[in-house]
Amino acid sequence: MRSGVQGLIGETALVTKAIHGKHQPGTVRARGEQWLAIPLDPDLVIAQGTDVVVADIDRGLLVVYPSNGA
Repeated sequence: MRSGVQGLIGETALVTKAIHGKHQPGTVRARGEQWLAIPLDPDLVIAQGTDVVVADIDRGLLVVYPSNGA
């Protein structure tokens, strides 16, 4: 069982501030906490209110993709 930040991989989160590609992180709420996040696809824009899945951690940023697979 993973704990800490690594334990977030595979968890779902809610985008609370839009993510505008790799160079403009947004924020997500995961496990009741706010985290900075970037998209798995570096050019993807993910709108506020979108459910996402945490794929990885990159330099303290959550790497996410939309849970609907878009």
